[in-house]
Amino acid sequence: MTTSANPLRASGLELPASLYTFKGKNHPQVLKIGKESDECIWQTFMATHRIMHLFRPDYFMIYKFSTSSVLYQQNINLDLGTNDVTANRIMDYLAPADLAHFNCMDKVMCQMTRDRKLQPLDYIFKLCGNIECPNQNLKRIMRTSFLIHCSTTGLPELGFFCVHDVTSMVSSIKPGNYDITLEPCHAHLEEELVQRLTTCKPKQYEITNRERDILSCVDKGMSSKEIASFLFISKATVDTHRQNMLRKWELPNTASLLKKAREEDRI
Repeated sequence: MTTSANPLRASGLELPASLYTFKGKNHPQVLKIGKESDECIWQTFMATHRIMHLFRPDYFMIYKFSTSSVLYQQNINLDLGTNDVTANRIMDYLAPADLAHFNCMDKVMCQMTRDRKLQPLDYIFKLCGNIECPNQNLKRIMRTSFLIHCSTTGLPELGFFCVHDVTSMVSSIKPGNYDITLEPCHAHLEEELVQRLTTCKPKQYEITNRERDILSCVDKGMSSKEIASFLFISKATVDTHRQNMLRKWELPNTASLLKKAREEDRI
């Protein structure tokens, strides 16, 4: 987490309309507009700040805080193996553990933004996650978000988030990652944020030494019969332990169990 001056503040530079209304046959737009005032607010913000120059996103979206609804979204260069790249599609393709992490972090940041009446550009919030695309190798993305408009009472109204494909730059993503740049005047909120995140994080279930032994054997490609012989226990006991771990983590199969175990450094 860092606290520093925000490069988007007080830029005072007007951008050409083309920088925030990309058009092209390979980049379909999805436009959903609520009140006309909302459209005017976000278009004015985009035209008077250097967002597109600074971030150069592969995808971006404007959303309404109160309803979590999309006002505008556009794919520029994010390839998910499908022509229909939307916010929902991106979340659908996130790896389960990363999706849970994103949801947890978003819940905490939304609540803190409301409770502390944070204002536009008081923070820049970044998360990284793995995208499991159909018929493609695993991709890694970075999502950046911040507030762009508040009501006269200080409550958040409009937000911005963008996505970058960082697959070529990042070889792996650490579970539970995040980075938040706070304006210096809000540096004191860092400790409160950490406390909120600690409370919100999904529970990490404990596993027994025997379960860890079995996980290690499964990871080596051993069958239940081979594991039973290796650990001097019955095959039925091995199967019981494996089923217990699937139920404990609410996972559908052995592949997802091994993936979860690796993500939490259990094997």
